[in-house]
Formats: sequence, structure tokens, C-alpha cells
Amino acid sequence: MINVFLKEPRKDQLFYIQEWMNDPETMEYNAGYDMELKGYNKQTGTISKTYEEMLEWYDKWIDKEPDKFFAYIYDLNFEELVGEVYYYLDGEVHSMGILISSKYRGKEYSVPALFELEKIAFEKNCISELSDIIPLYRESAIKSFNKVGFIHTDLIKKDIRFGEKKEAKQLIITKEMYFNK
Repeated sequence: MINVFLKEPRKDQLFYIQEWMNDPETMEYNAGYDMELKGYNKQTGTISKTYEEMLEWYDKWIDKEPDKFFAYIYDLNFEELVGEVYYYLDGEVHSMGILISSKYRGKEYSVPALFELEKIAFEKNCISELSDIIPLYRESAIKSFNKVGFIHTDLIKKDIRFGEKKEAKQLIITKEMYFNK
């Protein structure tokens, strides 16, 4: 398995997020939805943000309470930046996500990065659960989540993507599940 480490970004590293959000290949999974999000391009899934908007985001996310976490994913062997992981309190649940840059997809970074995120959430920050809602057509993402202990719940979300109905299922892992695996 590839070894990774997670590290919160510095302000002078925000251009990586901007680069990924503006890359149609990296953001392809995000395309086709009707989202009310400033800078969102429905055709490509990309999201354009100014540097000032990124600084505002940074001040809300980095080095804040344990209910929010954001970090870059680095390949430990090459110290290469390959993606990002995050979680945040969304009502009663800690929603989370992972993004691997398109040039590093399929190289098995997701599973070790998810393991590291779980370790931080459950061991360091005492979060009770992590949850993500993943479209069923994203089979490789679902497999990665299953490998690190996430299970499907009964929650099904229906969306329209480029005019077609798509279903997504909630995947969840609790602190108890994490410590029992």
C-alpha cells in the first residue's frame, strides 16, 4: 500500500485547490448537477474562486475547531501533493470528502488517505461518525470507502445529472466501527 501523510495547507499553497477546482478532469465527477454555487460551471464541474475568496475560505477552515478538518494528501515517498481530504459538521453528521487530482487517480491513494482521515477524526478529534453520499455510478470510490470500513445506510439521494436521474447512497463509519475493525 502507498504511504501517505496529511498536512493542513499554508496560505501560500491555496493555488493547489484552485488548480484542482479549475481542472475539468479532476472535477468531472461534479459536472452536470444544478448547484447554486458561485463560480460553478455545470458543463465541466469546475469551480472558479479568486485568491481573496480562497483566503476567506482558509480563515474559516484551517486551524479551527475539531468539527472541521481539511488537509492535503502527500505521497510519503515522493512528498508529492496528490489530493485533499476534509470533514465538517453538517447538522447532526460529519460530512466528509476526498479528492484525488486526476493525474494521480487509479494509483491507490484513496484508501491510505481515508485511513489517515479516520485516524485524525476518531483518535485525535473524537468525532463520532463520518459520512459521505456517493453516486452509485462512482464504483471505484464506493470500493475505496468500503475497504476502510464504511458501510451503506438506507439513505438514498436522487439527483439529476445532465438530465438523467442518478441515485447516490450514504456511506458511514462510526467511531465504534473504526475501533472494532
